[in-house]
Amino acid sequence: MEGKKAIRAFARRLAEPDVIRELNITPMMDMMTIILVFLLKSFSASATNIKFDSNLQLPPSTTQLAAREAVGVTITKNVVLVEGDAVAPVNQGRIDPTLKRDGENGYFITPLVDILERYNRKERKVAELTGQDFDSQLMVIADADTPYRLLTEILYSCGQAGYQNYRLVVLKSND
Repeated sequence: MEGKKAIRAFARRLAEPDVIRELNITPMMDMMTIILVFLLKSFSASATNIKFDSNLQLPPSTTQLAAREAVGVTITKNVVLVEGDAVAPVNQGRIDPTLKRDGENGYFITPLVDILERYNRKERKVAELTGQDFDSQLMVIADADTPYRLLTEILYSCGQAGYQNYRLVVLKSND
């Protein structure tokens, strides 16, 4: 009798397909984590986002180089910005002489140097803590009609703050 019960139970188990009675969530979480890491890496490798307004028209270029992430200095017709924060007003293509260390003919823009030195120290600390090489890259986003004198004043000030390497951001032309 016991043998017949065991045979019937075994036959029933063979007839029923294996039903998953509980969901094992660990492999699904592993898969989602891998997808998330992939998407984050893909997103961080994409082009840099730049906010445009009526005071900023980038010059066109035929460059094939991709934009890299760096501290951004934006020069519009009305203001100089560092990472979106206003640093110095621009009036008729010139910086207010009271904001320059050496007055009207000076190149050293004091508030710009001060804020860039803070960013430089922060980037050096991050590079030191992560064990990466420090790359003092600066991304200069200037209006196409920016006067040369204003551009050189800003680049000089950036150099004084520890940013000797910079990239000028341009629009890729469709040619």
